[in-house]
Amino acid sequence: MQNSRQLLENGVCQVVPFWAERAWDARNGGFFEALDMSGRGLNGIPRRVRAQARQSYVFARCTLAGWVNETEQAVEGLERLKAHAWQAGGMGGWSHLLDDQGQVIDARRDLYDHAFIILACAWVFKASGDSTYRDLAFETLDFVETKMASEQGGFIEGIGAPLQPRRQNPHMHLLEALMALYETTDDPDLLPRIAGLRNLFDGTFYQSDCGQLLEFFTDDWLPHPQQGHVLEPGHFCEWVWLLAECERLTGWSAGEAGAALFANAMARGRNSRTGLLYTSMDTSGQPIDAGSRTWMQTEWVRAASVELKRGNPLAAELLELSCEGLLKHHLGPAVAGGWADAIDSEGMSRSANMPGSTLYHLVGSLIELAGLHSTDMSGEVSCGPVGAEEKPTSTV
Repeated sequence: MQNSRQLLENGVCQVVPFWAERAWDARNGGFFEALDMSGRGLNGIPRRVRAQARQSYVFARCTLAGWVNETEQAVEGLERLKAHAWQAGGMGGWSHLLDDQGQVIDARRDLYDHAFIILACAWVFKASGDSTYRDLAFETLDFVETKMASEQGGFIEGIGAPLQPRRQNPHMHLLEALMALYETTDDPDLLPRIAGLRNLFDGTFYQSDCGQLLEFFTDDWLPHPQQGHVLEPGHFCEWVWLLAECERLTGWSAGEAGAALFANAMARGRNSRTGLLYTSMDTSGQPIDAGSRTWMQTEWVRAASVELKRGNPLAAELLELSCEGLLKHHLGPAVAGGWADAIDSEGMSRSANMPGSTLYHLVGSLIELAGLHSTDMSGEVSCGPVGAEEKPTSTV
């Protein structure tokens, strides 16, 4: 478990403190959408509401894990987002894009954004104890259910936005958000909503005959004629973790889908030259984009951690490979605490900057690794001073 331990130490001792210090825009407020490759915040890039929410989520989760003390930053980020994007322009729901000063530059209501608002509110409520954020999560969910429900099942892509192709991805993250809200509130009324999204996975997204996950659909949930063949191994891995989380929180069996998706991602979704997951492939297993992004490697780490706990005899080796690839290609070449986000099919960086939204994925993998390594004394990770200022010592 050497590589996974190294990744955990790198993440807890370098990445999390690095972003806690640099993610916030002290001049304008809010979180930077991205940092440059030296770690300086970039202005002039539209700020996605979901990326802002992800950062509040990250700092709430990392505070609860004991890695940093950033509840105040998590709360401030969500408060600023609420002031500028919530019910802006007299409409319900959350706007889609803001500029550096927080002005709305795209007023569409996007399902993906709303999922991450709920996720952030759930964990900021947990970290702060302030019921305002629990209530805001349920208000957001009410908007989604009353204004974005689709007669064909699930939810529309957005309001004021193209409605096709329909995507599994926002629904996947809405399921994640509702499970987080259930975990932090114990509200039993969430269980039927969780069940509805799980049923959408079982009956539409997941193809049990071939162990694949479809991404793009028509209005009536048929594979999209132009994009229905596009698969993302990173999302295969994300669902491995989601199904296990659903089982942990509700007791509903993950079934065979998680194991099948993981096996397919490992057998068909990896670039033999770099060892990294493909960005995308087709239904026959041929790469469409043979490059890689940081986020999909972190989801491989998370899925392999789940499979290890479930007794998959290949999982320990695959976990080490995933951590090795992430360290070698994405984290290692970058400034300490950052990442080379995009890697081409030959293993060369094609990164222009470091998207802040990737931190959400990396922290998810660190939480899983911390759970694995806490089972033995060798898993303790102690961090001394990091960077120019002394950071709190973190023990995992």
